[in-house]
Amino acid sequence: MNYSARTDIGKKYDHNEDAFVLPEPNKKYNVKNPDIKNKGKLFILCDGIGGANAGEVASELTANWIFRDYYSTENNNINLTKRLKNIIQSVNLKIIQLANEYENYQGMGTTLVATLFLNNTTYIYSVGDSRAYLFNDKKLQQITEDHSEVWQLYKAGLISKDDLRHHPRNNIITMALGNNINIDIQQYECKYNKGDMFLICSDGLTDMVSEEEITRILNKDESLDKISKNLIQAANKNGGKDNITVIVISV
Repeated sequence: MNYSARTDIGKKYDHNEDAFVLPEPNKKYNVKNPDIKNKGKLFILCDGIGGANAGEVASELTANWIFRDYYSTENNNINLTKRLKNIIQSVNLKIIQLANEYENYQGMGTTLVATLFLNNTTYIYSVGDSRAYLFNDKKLQQITEDHSEVWQLYKAGLISKDDLRHHPRNNIITMALGNNINIDIQQYECKYNKGDMFLICSDGLTDMVSEEEITRILNKDESLDKISKNLIQAANKNGGKDNITVIVISV
């Protein structure tokens, strides 16, 4: 498995409220040697919401706390996918508690896409409107569904998929970690074949770049680093109205 991850501030904001974590040692959060052999490879992407720097705090803490707590699980015989969901629920409560304790953090929250590669299966946990895609046979397939007002319009057949990007309320999400005690964690499970690719991204990419253009970029015979760079550049070229984060994974 190979992967490449990038984040960019975009052209509108003066700070980045996106965060991501890769299955690598993380000294800051005391993950010295993640047990990838027994617990798989966990990729996490978060897109923070909230005023001032609150969104940045929510996204960084959520991504890193989930990562830390998952790999600190000592009993390898437990159901790891169930454990991961429980950790997400626990971290959600911690973010809510932090927001209640500090006035500067009130209203903060974050989207989440946690993608676990374990035993030749991909397990994906999603909250909000950040997305996970599967790319195979030169086709792009969205795995996750958005927690957003406009997604409900799309599911009802009232607007097209591309209309999502241009709708005036496309930034209104209906669920985020830190905003609701009873969080709705969407779960997905999919098999993959050698040569398939996964794209995990914040809406800073998908609001700026059509799925057709993303597909063209992924279809190019280039390195993962070049692909992730091209995705970021495409979002900025089309306006860069938000922070942009992408994780491209080749299995």
